[in-house]
Amino acid sequence: MKKDNGSILIFVFWVLIILSLLSIAVSYKYSGDIKLAKYESENIRALYLAKAGVAKEIAGLNKDRDNYDSLNEDWGKEKEFKFGGGETVYRAFDEEARLNLNNPYLKKGHLIMLGLNDTLSQAVLDYKAEKGEKGFEFMEELFLVNGMTRDIFLKIKDYATIYRGNDPRVNINTADENILNIVLNRDSSLVNKIIAYREGNDGNISTEDDGIFREDNFASVFENFGITPDNIANYQALFSVRSNFFRIKASAYFSDNKNIVRSIEAVMDRNGKAFSWKEE
Repeated sequence: MKKDNGSILIFVFWVLIILSLLSIAVSYKYSGDIKLAKYESENIRALYLAKAGVAKEIAGLNKDRDNYDSLNEDWGKEKEFKFGGGETVYRAFDEEARLNLNNPYLKKGHLIMLGLNDTLSQAVLDYKAEKGEKGFEFMEELFLVNGMTRDIFLKIKDYATIYRGNDPRVNINTADENILNIVLNRDSSLVNKIIAYREGNDGNISTEDDGIFREDNFASVFENFGITPDNIANYQALFSVRSNFFRIKASAYFSDNKNIVRSIEAVMDRNGKAFSWKEE
């Protein structure tokens, strides 16, 4: 009988070991499932929080009643908000500060100053001519141009746009020195005067004392630059002072796992119509 009892105890012992191992295995499996579910949940929540950042930026742009857009306005500053344990950081960039590759007055010289060589510049113009009125329909379409490489694309992508119809103008209040030089055919004297006016007395951009070009002062400011009234109309055809297209960037994460970050980069007009939308 004692031998039988010993056998039963050994059997029970092994059963307990097996059940314990099964319990550990099941717990491990479900623990992994729980972690995966949590990751997916935070991933989705972060994406929608980033979308909320884009929506808030558009709402802010719709409230802007100024007849100009400049770098010292709220849309050009980084903003953040928190919701449901998550946080998103967002801001807008003026798409009209870029060279429009779809504008009908685009010349080889513009592309060379943008950073392309003579051959590639001509290839871009030839490709654009073949597309006709459609022009470039998305930025990555540049890779279909013979001779375009990743390095060249990365070099110019932050200075060019294709999302503004065929408007050739750039916003004189927001275009940087490189774009101003392209538009003004490297007239460094005039470019320096524009930048100095924009920086104001403190010599810094994006501050309260910035000089701002408006429709009602454009002519007088250019007269102070030494431009004759007959030539001012030519510059008014090159520049705008208010923008309708913006590139909005938003990134969101949840505080308990900052490794889960979802980002959105979208080109939109003030009404919220999206012309480009990328999620990461």
